[in-house]
Amino acid sequence: MSKFKRFITIALAILSAGIFTVSASAGSTTPGLISVGTSLNVRSAGSTTASVVGTLYDGAHVSILSTVNGWDQITYNGRTAWVSAKYVLTGKVPTVVFAAESQLGVPYVYGGATPYSAFDCSGLTMYAYSKAGISLPHSSALQANYGWAVSRYALRPGDLLFFDTSGKGTITHCGIYLGSNVFINAQSGAGKVMKANLTTSYWANSFVTARRLIA
Repeated sequence: MSKFKRFITIALAILSAGIFTVSASAGSTTPGLISVGTSLNVRSAGSTTASVVGTLYDGAHVSILSTVNGWDQITYNGRTAWVSAKYVLTGKVPTVVFAAESQLGVPYVYGGATPYSAFDCSGLTMYAYSKAGISLPHSSALQANYGWAVSRYALRPGDLLFFDTSGKGTITHCGIYLGSNVFINAQSGAGKVMKANLTTSYWANSFVTARRLIA
């Protein structure tokens, strides 16, 4: 049998077995974010019958080595493991989240929109989304008109959160949801870009809406 025919025979055998693999190039990985209501089992192989070797939570960062039949192979505690790909966000969402997180600690300045220098709340969200090729206005109230509304109880990483911090019934603040009730924002009171918990009374009481810009 010629090498070409042998290659075709092997390829057809793989397809007939229902195996579809997408691998990262040598030495590279694909960044991903876990998006799950509570927790996600990490397994020893790409199957629901494989043993559970750990747990990941909403918003956890993962590095995807390959994708096989709806399962992502990842690095977990120094070893390779598997998670269901339907609970892993890739592409623009991780780009937005990682861009925002890269600015942690940057000083708050009203009107600021300069990476590693100064941000206000909408300047930070505008910057993070621009890294994913999405243009937003430098205004939290105007940003609340973009995308589509999502429930407070159906948030996923990358969603924009909007608040009425003045108590006057208008949107005055925004941030980006990271997962597990945590979001990132540029706070005037704290004077810097930082993470906050959405379940604390201050943020829970001032929350107005959430918008999703990336399908």
